[in-house]
Amino acid sequence: MRCLKLIFSMIPLFLAGCAGLQPIADVDRTFERIVEAPGYSKEQIFNGTKIWIAENFRSAKAVLEYENKDAGTLIGNGIIPYPCSGLECIAKADWKVPFTMRVDIKDQKFRLTFSNLHLSWPPSYNRTYGAQPGHDGPIRTQSDLDTIRPELLKFGDQLLASFGKDKGKSDW
Repeated sequence: MRCLKLIFSMIPLFLAGCAGLQPIADVDRTFERIVEAPGYSKEQIFNGTKIWIAENFRSAKAVLEYENKDAGTLIGNGIIPYPCSGLECIAKADWKVPFTMRVDIKDQKFRLTFSNLHLSWPPSYNRTYGAQPGHDGPIRTQSDLDTIRPELLKFGDQLLASFGKDKGKSDW
């Protein structure tokens, strides 16, 4: 009887673990956040965003793919390290997350849209498992997306904090 209770109590844990491994649809790999920026004009947000992207996005590809000041649109490519924690970092320490970020800007607000999210890691060699191929492909599991999404959404707060940051440096 005790064994049966133990088995039934572990079923929800097993099912919860499997939920994170569920494949995700292409549409779920795109998400957005709208950030209010009171007191900032469209031009200030546009220029501040361009500076922030130049300082924070380092990529082998062109960082800024598209810009249209009149429309208030910037599209850039970025790469962040995979946001692992604990023991997970042993296996995922060299994982990267390439993505595309679109910024649509209006007076006093902007919208960040993240798309084209990938996971990539270099090839490796291990005595036990031998050569392992590298990988670069779309994010496939809900758990990876749930780990990455909050890191990308933080960009809105980082952008907002950077606006006007250099105003005091005009007399350098």
